[in-house]
Amino acid sequence: MNQEKKLPLLLKVLLILTFIGSGMTMFSNLFLFGFFDQIKAVVNSMGSSYNFLGTPMDLKPFFNVTPVFYLTQGLLSGVSLLGAILMWDLKKVGFHVYTIAQILLLIAPKFFIPGLPFPGMELLISALFVFYYSRFLKIMN
Repeated sequence: MNQEKKLPLLLKVLLILTFIGSGMTMFSNLFLFGFFDQIKAVVNSMGSSYNFLGTPMDLKPFFNVTPVFYLTQGLLSGVSLLGAILMWDLKKVGFHVYTIAQILLLIAPKFFIPGLPFPGMELLISALFVFYYSRFLKIMN
């Protein structure tokens, strides 16, 4: 009789958050890559700032990078999503895939945006997720 292991509630919550976060990041970055020139033209035609919920935002810096930046971020987010899918199936390799993707997501922007400040908040969030995922390695195979 084959008994299926149940996912602990915390692991389910973490994975669902990763599905949402990595999935939306992957989709938005690949969308930006695919329609980079068209979106850049629209942003340039809007003027120097855009009001988002009453807060002015300058969107032009988002287009001072090469479209390959968005492709790289999208693909790495997809790898992160793949790691989460594998962890949902309790595959230990999923943890390693996810962790490597998170490290690369922290490092890769430095190659495209040299003056980018240290990603403190991103590092904290990634470290917390990796730490909590590592707590479930013993039930993964």
